[in-house]
Amino acid sequence: MRRMLAGLAVAVLLLTGCTSGGTPPVPPLAPPVAEPQGEIAIRSCTAEQPLLPAATLGPCGLAIVDVVTARLVRPDPVSGQPSLDLATAIETQDSQNYTVRLARGRTFHDGTEVKARNFVAAWNWAAYGPHRMPAQSWFAIIEGGAAMNCPPQGSCSKDNRPTQLSGLSVVDDYTFTIKTVRPLVDLQARLGHPVFSPLPDAFFAEDEGKDAFGKLPVGAGPFRIATNTNTEVTLTAVTGAGGGPVPKVATVRFKKYDDPTRNLDVNKAYTDVVANNLDFTDIIPSDLLVDDVWQTDLAGRFGSRDTHTLQQLNFVASDPKLADPRVRQAISMAIDRGALARQVFAGTRVPATGWVTPAVPGYQADACGDVCTYDLSRARTLFRDGGGYPGEFTITVNADGGHKQWADAVCNQLKNALELDCQVNLLATQEAVLATLRAGELTGAVRQGWAADYPLAEASLNQFRADSALNLVGYRNPTFDAQLLTALEATSQGTANEAYRRAEALLREDPPSVPLWFATTPYGYSNRVTDVRVTPSGALDLLSVRRV
Repeated sequence: MRRMLAGLAVAVLLLTGCTSGGTPPVPPLAPPVAEPQGEIAIRSCTAEQPLLPAATLGPCGLAIVDVVTARLVRPDPVSGQPSLDLATAIETQDSQNYTVRLARGRTFHDGTEVKARNFVAAWNWAAYGPHRMPAQSWFAIIEGGAAMNCPPQGSCSKDNRPTQLSGLSVVDDYTFTIKTVRPLVDLQARLGHPVFSPLPDAFFAEDEGKDAFGKLPVGAGPFRIATNTNTEVTLTAVTGAGGGPVPKVATVRFKKYDDPTRNLDVNKAYTDVVANNLDFTDIIPSDLLVDDVWQTDLAGRFGSRDTHTLQQLNFVASDPKLADPRVRQAISMAIDRGALARQVFAGTRVPATGWVTPAVPGYQADACGDVCTYDLSRARTLFRDGGGYPGEFTITVNADGGHKQWADAVCNQLKNALELDCQVNLLATQEAVLATLRAGELTGAVRQGWAADYPLAEASLNQFRADSALNLVGYRNPTFDAQLLTALEATSQGTANEAYRRAEALLREDPPSVPLWFATTPYGYSNRVTDVRVTPSGALDLLSVRRV
């Protein structure tokens, strides 16, 4: 999954009677802007799911859905702090019962007005388990959500399963209420994610046709999708949508550089940017980071954003050779992260010390403890005492993401440290990796990148919760799940953060993955664009960039 918001500031109280968990600040009125001008093309990849808000959690699709949709609040592209978007107020006295008031005149791309029923119907549809939306569990925070959800795997009966969240109620066209299952001090931090977008009436007009909508979704954001093919997705700017943000560019082409059969990968994207044939890439080939070769190639056309994305190797829980946690601990301790950061990534990576990124409020340094510290002697002892790993240990990565070089280096370290027969399993795309993982055809470890979708430790830890659709490796730890529930029941953010820290500490004894490093996002751009900046999630800010 792939989006991160930076820290959430205490909201400014704009309405009498609101608590500190109430309405976020209203952004100042922007001066009139010129009509969007010009076209740009940026590196992209194939979305793993249809472009429905509650289906799109991976970075390839999320970058598109993020600007096609609008939500109650939206994160600032620089700080990540939320400000009101489709809402004019979000009021609460007790952090459990919320009244949401919508702006009038905001419209979907089909011209229909965004109303309260569009939020309530969209959230009900996403939470209903038989619809099998990857984000269904996100709605369990709302009263009635748990009864609507289904397990990520297995059967999902419609019998006696409610179809509506009891905690949602439409008051009038521009007002609805939310009741959470317990007081939530962080609800607004969650509501900025695209999974909480409204859907237009046309989406619900027919039971069929969801596949077509997932290809050409209708949102209320600053861009609409004009075309969606196997090679690119084209967006056009929306103007006159009743007060939403207006982009500076008229057209954005998301070109998919994840098809090795057509010689399209991150290396090709990079050379196309160098040659000014592509306007932006957010991946620089790791070998070009050494000695700052990329900065020479892109003189005056490069930058870097500290996004604290976590790269990790997730252990496949069904692999019987990894059942003993000492084997997993040993593999983690046998990896010299510092050497890899220096030699492979030229200092653009920081060795990870836990499973929660430093960008999240309440981050605990060294949460991973000795398990993330290179200790050859201890690793060999644990590996031996845990029974070792007979046979071939595979590290599965996607070729289109530029991961082979560092994966080879990790395997070499494990071979030398543990005499482990480590081999890199290179699949063409991340979509192929996830499909193979879901089919139960992988063993060993699988590379997964992680950035917090919203500014809470839960966003990083949820990937290991038993009932999470993001938990593709099948990790199970009931004590860990119980601590996450304790965090949800907290009455203050400080108390919640303490529970998240306790949950993260449990992973030291039973590691679900090897945290490798926290990454900055180096990027390059062409001489055809200006005002280039990257958001806290590492994506190009499509509201600021201009075509020269």
